Amino acid sequence: MEKVAGKCLCGDVEFEVTLENYNVSACQCSMCRRWSGGIFLSLEANNTLSIKKPTGLKLYQSSDWGKRGFCQNCGTSLFWQTTDGQQTYVSYSSLELSDEEKEKLKLAAEIFVDSQPKFYCFSNQTKRLTGEELMKFIAENTPS
Repeated sequence: MEKVAGKCLCGDVEFEVTLENYNVSACQCSMCRRWSGGIFLSLEANNTLSIKKPTGLKLYQSSDWGKRGFCQNCGTSLFWQTTDGQQTYVSYSSLELSDEEKEKLKLAAEIFVDSQPKFYCFSNQTKRLTGEELMKFIAENTPS
């Protein structure tokens, strides 16, 4: 497990997370595409998110079960988190990765593939889940 720093474009939000691996997920749901301006590429950080500089941090409750963190000054999309804060996915683009860490990155999963626009597809083999399959997985793996 490695601690990695992250920040927004203007530097008004700085954070740190602990990554267990360098598996990148691509969320293709309509909310993530609208929020990030494309596909939301993220890494799982679970409950390790530590905000070091919250000056520009704004949270938006985008659904009953999730919220999104972004910088209210520069607009950088930073993370998606469950409402209880136990699951966090940080934007790949907001992380300050070394060249060595960048070499470890691997696109491992695509979610909401049933919402994927028809004009692109990834060429590498990944775990692919529809929105329904993802919701079922979350329901089965969330403690009551």
